[in-house]
Amino acid sequence: MASQALSDLRVVEYAEMVSGPMCGKMFADLGAEVIKLERPGAGDEARRHPPYPGDIPHPEKSGFFLYLNTSKKSVTLDPATPTGAAIFKKLIASADVLIENHAPGFMASIGLGYETLRTINPRLIVTSVTPFGQTGPYRDWKGTDLIEFAMSLTGYNTPTMVDDPETENPLRAPGHAAEMMGAATAAASTMMAIFQRDLTGEGQWIDAPCWQSTVNTAKIEMAAFTYLRMPFSRQRGKVAVGLEPLPCKDGFIYTLWAADAHYLALKKLLGNPPELDSELFDTLAGRQDNDDVLRRIFREHLLKHNVEFLVREGQRLGLTIGPVHTVAQAAEHPHLRTRNAFVPIDHPMAGRFDYPGALVQMTATPPAATRAPLLGEHNVVILQRIGYGIAEIQELRAAGVI
Repeated sequence: MASQALSDLRVVEYAEMVSGPMCGKMFADLGAEVIKLERPGAGDEARRHPPYPGDIPHPEKSGFFLYLNTSKKSVTLDPATPTGAAIFKKLIASADVLIENHAPGFMASIGLGYETLRTINPRLIVTSVTPFGQTGPYRDWKGTDLIEFAMSLTGYNTPTMVDDPETENPLRAPGHAAEMMGAATAAASTMMAIFQRDLTGEGQWIDAPCWQSTVNTAKIEMAAFTYLRMPFSRQRGKVAVGLEPLPCKDGFIYTLWAADAHYLALKKLLGNPPELDSELFDTLAGRQDNDDVLRRIFREHLLKHNVEFLVREGQRLGLTIGPVHTVAQAAEHPHLRTRNAFVPIDHPMAGRFDYPGALVQMTATPPAATRAPLLGEHNVVILQRIGYGIAEIQELRAAGVI
């Protein structure tokens, strides 16, 4: 039995920054051998992005890079050169998957397009993660996470504490939400292609656009627009479901009160304020029609209590309620610590730090992330495996191919 779920897979990752590397990380942390190709002398662009220990920039110490590239092997290679392309083809010949996130047409322009690669390895699955996809009017548009997020409905629908739903400025979620969604969709699709290959023996090309993946998360908004011709999450004053963070004594909470059971539990949690003993609030329709009044009452009474009390007692009463956590609160949360959501990993250059652990728990093949590689750390072992001797490797290094 394999020690990890994907230990029998070999993946070549020719990708930088977030979308492609995050897709590769999902395979690597589950045991696949992920050979990350990096530019000779420079490496992945992510190596030049903070944070750094002590705030001192160093290409081997970028927390941004180290998190996105756990459990991988690094080989420096320039496939755009004839010699580099020859090495690339040898790596592809024994690979199950190629993950790349270059602009559409780039791989073909250097002689490594899908049609070429499939002649070398018909079982190969090529996963191309891009902002807008390999086809369509925006195929060649330049994209970033911010642009993909803003174009995906989620940017427009992010504001939840609004006075004028039609004029409030859209916001951006933290991190790289669109590229992470694109990476997750790409990884899931790649696994589906692997299952299909097991049946047919044939690989395929996966076109995974981050924009489309993020739009696909807005199913409720799309349905509401289809039925009502209006943006769903900007109806704060019309939908009594708690679409905004509500302040309390020492922070913020989210809760729901659309269902009668939720409303009654929230009343009890707040000590059954007499202002809520009105037939105006007895039904969902009544709560919707009198939403502004109801929210003012809730806000007034929530400010009397702290987050810990409201969440603990609210959950005990069956209320759907939760806190708004800061980064520090989430990172140190005992529930996440119990589930090993953050694990310490030693790195020879950066030191020992906590990293986000496996996204899931698996009983038979538990994931186990290891450190991110040093730039070109695995050049010798990987190139020797595909037939290059030490002298040849030294020549490749001197020529700038690796």
